[in-house]
Amino acid sequence: MAIEVKRESLDTKARHVNPAYVDRDGNSFITSSDKPFPIIDVNHLRLHEGRAYYVYKMFTYGAGLPTTQSIDIAIAWPSGYTPHVVFDFGASGEAEFYLYENPTTSGGTSMTINRRQRIITTPSVAAAVLNPTVSSVGTEIFSNFVPSSKQGGGAQNFSFEYVLSPLTTYLFRLTNVNTQSHAAHLMVEWYE
Repeated sequence: MAIEVKRESLDTKARHVNPAYVDRDGNSFITSSDKPFPIIDVNHLRLHEGRAYYVYKMFTYGAGLPTTQSIDIAIAWPSGYTPHVVFDFGASGEAEFYLYENPTTSGGTSMTINRRQRIITTPSVAAAVLNPTVSSVGTEIFSNFVPSSKQGGGAQNFSFEYVLSPLTTYLFRLTNVNTQSHAAHLMVEWYE
């Protein structure tokens, strides 16, 4: 049977301490076979903490990404932050995806950074722009292709994740290499 620990006992200094955890109602419990430590994946924890964010751009079937054109998303994080990043991309025709480090970019349209946790209002520390002018792509650190009507990326439950450097710009690019316009999307997701 679980033993509830009253708050006053948290201030008691003792040589031997029993492991305990606080539940969602603020009650402390000593761990036992019927009250084990709750364990969740760190990515899931960051979501609940309000530290999970994403940006995206989509071209619908009706307004496809023109041939030879790209969706470019440039993102940077300040000093002290090493974001854990995944991405997801797809297209209804052939496309190529690239991730570049240290590109030279300017301008672009500031993007709204969305929180995955919709209750907490903590904003991201990142800055993201859509379709900046790219004068140099920098160092390619990942590339992939999208065959017709297929999807690719690394967003499958953070199993293909990058830990990116602070004070460094990253360019996520999806380019239509098909001979006609087609639907396409690019999403970048991270936690801080």
